Amino acid sequence: MNKLRIAAFAVAVALALTGCQGPGISGGESQASGNFEGETIDLVVPFETGGGYDQYARQLAPALEKELGATVNVINKPGAGGLLAINELMRAKPDGTTIEILNMTGVVGSALAEAEGVEFDPAKFSYIGRLASEPDVVITAADGDIKSYEDLKAAADDGGVKFGATGPGSNEYVDPVVLETGFGIKNEIVTGFNGSGAAALSLVQGNFDAYSRSLSSQQPTIDAGDGRPILVLGRQPVKAFPEVPTLIDVADDAKSKKLAEFHADVLESGRTLAAPPNMDENRLAELRKAFDAVVQNKDYIAAAEKAGRPIAYTAGVDVQKSVEGLMDAPQDYINIIKKAYEG
Repeated sequence: MNKLRIAAFAVAVALALTGCQGPGISGGESQASGNFEGETIDLVVPFETGGGYDQYARQLAPALEKELGATVNVINKPGAGGLLAINELMRAKPDGTTIEILNMTGVVGSALAEAEGVEFDPAKFSYIGRLASEPDVVITAADGDIKSYEDLKAAADDGGVKFGATGPGSNEYVDPVVLETGFGIKNEIVTGFNGSGAAALSLVQGNFDAYSRSLSSQQPTIDAGDGRPILVLGRQPVKAFPEVPTLIDVADDAKSKKLAEFHADVLESGRTLAAPPNMDENRLAELRKAFDAVVQNKDYIAAAEKAGRPIAYTAGVDVQKSVEGLMDAPQDYINIIKKAYEG
């Protein structure tokens, strides 16, 4: 998506919210208590412009401005797979004038793996709330021989299968490692693609057998009839294809089921808004109140859905507890994550 389309996207969402009468979006005076009135907040996106995280941030910024009475600037700070900006958030002044939209799957995974460049503890961030959450989905080429999880397993037993991935540490790489280590799906991971779009195209062209990434990212390939979903890495089936099993469904013992459940929780930790550690309680409470009002507003939700960026809200206090639980990962899961980051 180019800059003009991004700007149009943000304006469209802002216009859709104007005059809304739902909770927290009045179209008139700000609902803020006043702690942020007249201040400037940097909403950091740790990735380039145009991607999903950037779009969620630009959708959110004008609505937060209305709630807080502040100016909210979206700032893109890509680098080291997002680690540079996350490290900066760990050190930022804890007054709420710097907040960040995080890929919590990557945040948790890189910390558990003790990956190079990690200078943060996910459990210490001040969580404002979760915007979106979704599972990963394994797809195969629609015209290929592998049409189900059973076919995938049979092919793996018959010499192994090839998965595509952009590189070590990505969901695309972690998922096949989980499948091999915990479920006996012997595989080789093919890397070196210039982005996930190139990897998806390579799957369709028959250069490897299967590809796993987030549902929203897989959806265009599925909708075009080029990709076939065969496995959901999440706790619940996907409404669009309820017949496709989850990884939990195919677990054949208590150990693999526990692994599938924990991995689903990591994947579904989602797109989350966070502030630095040790936030002032009153200012954090106001950020949470503003965020809650925005993302629970029916008109905001409808506009986000129409823009292809649906909302799956979780309150900040619940995110905080969830992240603390994820960081207390079982050792066998930590070993898998470390293997996936080492490549």
